[in-house]
Amino acid sequence: MASNTETQKKSGALQALAKCWSKYSYIFVFAIILVVYAIVIIANGNAFNSGHISVIFSSQNTVIVGTMALGMALVIITGQIDLSVGSSLVLCTGVCILTYNATGGNVFLMILSALAAGFLCGLINGLFVGLAKMPPFIVTLGTMLIYRSLTLSFVREIDPALTGSSSSQFSMLSDMPSYDFLRMKFGTGSLKIAGFKFPYITFLFVFITIFFIFLMSKTKYGKSVYAVGSNEKTARLSGISVEWVKVSVFVITGVLVGIASFIQACKIGNVTPASSGVSYEMYAIAAVVLGGVNMSGGRGKLLGVFFGALSYTTINFIIVSIPALSTDIQDTFQGIVLIAVIFIQTVGPVVKEKILSVRRKMA
Repeated sequence: MASNTETQKKSGALQALAKCWSKYSYIFVFAIILVVYAIVIIANGNAFNSGHISVIFSSQNTVIVGTMALGMALVIITGQIDLSVGSSLVLCTGVCILTYNATGGNVFLMILSALAAGFLCGLINGLFVGLAKMPPFIVTLGTMLIYRSLTLSFVREIDPALTGSSSSQFSMLSDMPSYDFLRMKFGTGSLKIAGFKFPYITFLFVFITIFFIFLMSKTKYGKSVYAVGSNEKTARLSGISVEWVKVSVFVITGVLVGIASFIQACKIGNVTPASSGVSYEMYAIAAVVLGGVNMSGGRGKLLGVFFGALSYTTINFIIVSIPALSTDIQDTFQGIVLIAVIFIQTVGPVVKEKILSVRRKMA
């Protein structure tokens, strides 16, 4: 009798652990990856300290890609995809820097132009996908090529006095009165808390994440997005405008790309249309997948995307910290991780269902 009770307790504990893992897998995944990173650092003869964690939070992959990944998550939750975010980032950053240089360092107009450019890029995608009902993969593949090509053309045609650099790059003019302020507050500046340095842009990313967590979990709009991703026909029968929900998630993604472009301009100070933002759409998708958002749509948490961005950045640091790995093969390991996570997402529920089925038969 005691043996049965003990078995039941163990079974209950395992079920509770499985439930906790299922609900907060993205936190466990980040914790595991962080431990691996610490082991790699120590194995290289260095001490793992608060500086390593601070760098993860302030990394370009975390903040810039993470901001875009929040929008990508909304698109994926509705069962779609956006391959144009990397090229949109380049275009928006170019517009952002151009406005800054042309207006004598006007920060308000700089931000406004970045948001407007992002809004327009997202709206174009959304109208083709939502209203024209074209496949999102094809539409965003096309705009990915268009946005980068336009930016390359602009940087070569516009006067270098406005681009701030040569004919291959947009660069913020450093002699503007607001230059040092922007570089400090939205670039290299940080706040020290309990021995950890948290960049100001990290607080911005956290604020944006909190806002979207609230939007998706507490508002009618958020429920509509999940409804469209879960079952489009049912959503339409319940009175949801499926077409405009699809348009809206692309527009929101575009606006978030605009915010990311402003951070890019302030943090890095320039953008090179030919090479900047390359594969960022894949990085954003990777952050979404690591955050536990289901690629088939209808399921996923925005908090998971936050941790997914942290996880993806940490994976990059692990790869870079292993001397035996050349830069040429780093993308191979990133691809393996991405495939492995999707494999677990796909196979995991099937295995779980089979185990439950066997237990029912045994009972």
